[in-house]
Amino acid sequence: MEKKPGLTAATIKLIAVICMFIDHATASVYQALLYSGRLDFGQNGLDPSALGFIGMGDISENAMLIYVILRAIGRISFPLYCFFIVEGFKYTRCKWKYLLRLIIFALISEIPFDMAIFGYMIYPFYQNVFFTLAAGLAMIMGIDALKDKELKKTARVWLRIAAIFLAPHAFTALFINYAYEIYLALCGKGYLEQKDVLIMMLALYFIGMLIAGVSMIIVSNVRNAKAGMNYTIILAFFGAACVLTDQKAMFGLSSDYGAMGIATILIIYLLRNYRLPSFLAGCGTLSVFSVSEIPCFLAVPLISNYNGERGKGNKYFFYAFYPAHLFILGVITIFVLRLTVYGMTIDNFPEQIMYYGFFK
Repeated sequence: MEKKPGLTAATIKLIAVICMFIDHATASVYQALLYSGRLDFGQNGLDPSALGFIGMGDISENAMLIYVILRAIGRISFPLYCFFIVEGFKYTRCKWKYLLRLIIFALISEIPFDMAIFGYMIYPFYQNVFFTLAAGLAMIMGIDALKDKELKKTARVWLRIAAIFLAPHAFTALFINYAYEIYLALCGKGYLEQKDVLIMMLALYFIGMLIAGVSMIIVSNVRNAKAGMNYTIILAFFGAACVLTDQKAMFGLSSDYGAMGIATILIIYLLRNYRLPSFLAGCGTLSVFSVSEIPCFLAVPLISNYNGERGKGNKYFFYAFYPAHLFILGVITIFVLRLTVYGMTIDNFPEQIMYYGFFK
């Protein structure tokens, strides 16, 4: 069989893994050295207090520039993972086994992730990206299982209720940061009080509820009842996935990329028959909700040259590499350099690294 020109899935995944490694090495080892003031590339130092860090050495401007560039390279990875979650959904025979693998590696990866990215054995407020990918896959499995089906009246009612109450959470999680900025600008404040945050959350939730309800009615009347039900199913499962992965606004809890990661997977899934447009839309979604994600568009040439073939390679390598490299980076930062990722010296083992609550 003649080999198709272009890049295989295995090649693109390998590039994504390399970019991810660069990102995580920068966010752990390099960042710890940077914030500790140990990196000096011959430029005037930045005052660390300007970056929100107190009691650290001066930070080299050149070292900080390198940090920003390396983190930008890391933005290439996530949209590629989202794209291949949808590709995997399309071509994997047993989708439940696929989902189970993601969940298992999410659990395996959590302590290594906490060690490398936060400098603690247990950091309960932010979970690794496998949780987001698993929730995204579960979402599109649910949508695919129910759309275009003849559902009983009871099922239709429960789906509408779920859409009305869960989709607004997704809206809140996606737009809360914009709401913070607008509120501070309008009020002329430099900080948010707890009551301000609560007011914004409630306002966004009820706006989201209104948008969900009105849009379901419009789609049902402009198109037809089946289209309206399909739209309701999408809203319900999208909202449910965001509830699972993004509770930043309410409890300060989130998995990596949170609601915007779920939104990216959803938009790529909905446009899955149009490979490049779907990926561009996914990158656009990430960039709208986080300016720092704009470099993800550097991944577009990879997808434009994707030939649709799986390619050679062991799929478990890509799963196992994630916890393995995080564990190694965590060990280097904590036990070799004896630094937290914020540049503070670790003097007290093991208490200082066991749980985030040690520092109060």
